[in-house]
Amino acid sequence: MSRLILLAACLALLSCQTASSSPARTPSSLLDNHAVTFTSGDGSELSGYLYKPPGDGPFDTILMMHGCSGMLDRDGSIKPRETAWLEILRAEGYAVLLADSFTKRGYGSICRIRSRPITPSRDRPHDAYGALRWLQAQPFTQADRIVLMGWSNGAMSMLWAVKRDAPQRPKNLAHDFRAAIGFYPGCITLRRKNPDYAAAVPVLLQIGLADDWTKPKPCMALVDEATARGSGAKMTYDAYADAYHGFDHPDSKPRAITTKHSAYRSGKRTVHVGTNVEARAQAIANVKAYLRTVFRD
Repeated sequence: MSRLILLAACLALLSCQTASSSPARTPSSLLDNHAVTFTSGDGSELSGYLYKPPGDGPFDTILMMHGCSGMLDRDGSIKPRETAWLEILRAEGYAVLLADSFTKRGYGSICRIRSRPITPSRDRPHDAYGALRWLQAQPFTQADRIVLMGWSNGAMSMLWAVKRDAPQRPKNLAHDFRAAIGFYPGCITLRRKNPDYAAAVPVLLQIGLADDWTKPKPCMALVDEATARGSGAKMTYDAYADAYHGFDHPDSKPRAITTKHSAYRSGKRTVHVGTNVEARAQAIANVKAYLRTVFRD
């Protein structure tokens, strides 16, 4: 099932909400109070940043997975997109864990590394389930009320993690993620290697139709084919006209960048990224509505 979002103008309410929930970054000086460590399913010790609403809980909880540029800026602060979504989710009353797959493994960004040492198909699903197990052991959560959200490389990791036959899923897992949300994942390899892809939990994708980094059509086809087969949990997507990769960033001027990956024929690619204000506002509204539905019961 799909919903094509054709945007002519941003509603005033959503525009105001977008502006008010777009801080530049979370200062590194404030991160120590929120820093946690957890063990990935592959045994790696990883870092994360935990934010809880006031009170003892239990809280409905969101696990966030960053893209190939990593969680932290060079000054050690959480990047603006992640900070903006953190504030959006906190305002909705959710506890949020931002899982950092890179820092303790010795990397910042891997976007310009041709042979990427950390992959969304092999490594990061272990990270997702390691973080889930850590959250489920905390007194402020309910084990069956945790949603996984990912962006770009993190969204690809999400799709690999919630694949119905994912090998990284712990065998003795009592409760899986309640649902999963992904912004502009890459689906070419996933779809080619998994022609009968089925999700273990409900999935919502947010896709930019002008995205020339992670092409939209393979992800749309992945969802449509799974829906047509009637296999797995329900998958849906929202597609936004004229939206580049990273369209939900709070303040990123549209521009061309060069990214590297061994999967590219030439080893590198020039792509476009940047904010689309209207698409961002609608995506915020759509994600909020989806989460309210997911956590309704």
